[in-house]
Amino acid sequence: MVVKKEKPSNKIKCIKCNNLLTENSDNFYTHKSPFIQTQRFPLCSKCINSYLNEIESVGYLNRVKKILQHLNRPFLADVWGSSGEEWKEYIRMVSSLPQYKNMTYENSTEQQINHIKNEAEKEEVLVSDDDLINKWGNGFKPEEYLAFERKYNFIKKDYPVNKAMHVEALKKYCRYAVKEEFSLSSNNIKDAETWSKLASKAAEDAKINPKQLSKSDLTDGVDSFGELTKAVEKAVDIIPILPRFIERPQDKVDVTLWCYINYVRDLESLPPVSYKEIYEFYEQRKRDYEDQIIHNFEEGDILE
Repeated sequence: MVVKKEKPSNKIKCIKCNNLLTENSDNFYTHKSPFIQTQRFPLCSKCINSYLNEIESVGYLNRVKKILQHLNRPFLADVWGSSGEEWKEYIRMVSSLPQYKNMTYENSTEQQINHIKNEAEKEEVLVSDDDLINKWGNGFKPEEYLAFERKYNFIKKDYPVNKAMHVEALKKYCRYAVKEEFSLSSNNIKDAETWSKLASKAAEDAKINPKQLSKSDLTDGVDSFGELTKAVEKAVDIIPILPRFIERPQDKVDVTLWCYINYVRDLESLPPVSYKEIYEFYEQRKRDYEDQIIHNFEEGDILE
């Protein structure tokens, strides 16, 4: 009887924990790195999972992308969403599915990577973690906090938010609407439908729907010329002067003054000036005059 000898299994030493482990899919991931000679990357799955930590933890997505860079596997935003943002499911898909397995990190949806990184960095500077938690509550993912803030600021520009109750209603809508978007991006249709219903109800409560806006809402309560005048008197520089009124003459008087000024400058061997420079000179003289009036008034008060 011939006894078959079992082929000895190859083993790889993990570069992190230094454990010598069998080279298989349970212990190591395949890779596309041109610098690693073994078929599987010599960093064991346990060490990778320990490095990635929980999905909800801060910086999770950036750590995922770092591991993908080492494995030279792509980060594909749509696949990442459909995997439920689960590392094991995502790496299985990009490593085994024929449309992805030959891709490298250079094939990543780079725009999405940069967008996430830049938006996170930009908004972290503007709003601290404590501010976001105080505003939106505990328990959300970092990317959800940023999405809440973006949607809130976007809607707030065009819809009246006059009282605290309006602010709270708008925040509730933003939470539900963002949750709906995240569920859709993950192909979780059932959850998306649930969040959509909640968002629709919150939109009605917050008067987000355009059909709900009254004339008073759209005008911020300004329904007459008298109210409009009061609103204008409270504002500063509502309508800035258009560049065309500053950068070029508007009538014969402007042209005459411009020509005369440049004529005098030519006599003094000075270069000609643009009309914009003349206008800036007018503005500076006006400011000097106003400052002098204020100064004289303040001196008069002191003398009295």
